[in-house]
Amino acid sequence: MGGILTWMEGSTLAGMIVGNIWVFPALETLHFIGLILLMGSLLIIDLRFVGFAPRIPLNAVQGFLPISLLGFVINLTTGILFLFSDPLHYYSNLAFRLKMLAVLLAGLNAIWFKVSLNLEAASTESSRNPRMLVRVIAGLSLLLWTSVIVFGRMIPYL
Repeated sequence: MGGILTWMEGSTLAGMIVGNIWVFPALETLHFIGLILLMGSLLIIDLRFVGFAPRIPLNAVQGFLPISLLGFVINLTTGILFLFSDPLHYYSNLAFRLKMLAVLLAGLNAIWFKVSLNLEAASTESSRNPRMLVRVIAGLSLLLWTSVIVFGRMIPYL
């Protein structure tokens, strides 16, 4: 892993990020915008599936999914660029590792949500309570993405 981190640190991309006083602040701004898009839309989606505002139609709530994906892509891109700016610091940082674990678990949770909905739609009779499963998955999503934010904020301090 050390070789990859050393390569990243010496790359032209790292030099561009570290060598220009405007690049890192611009990346931080984009990362924050991505965070707003991701978390704002996920709050609407997950809170609806948890049971808040049950009168809002699900198809209207699901319209926020593309916004979530856009926010995630922005954060993934800027996050990779942050990693290039100081790979040795990020790799050894406990908060960064916990953030990446939370992102991975949140992604697996989203896949679980999608698979569960597809299985419920395909099955006419189910012994499981789909509403409870959806509530658990949505609540877990809120917890995991909040963890991503908290651990991300801790990175500069650890």
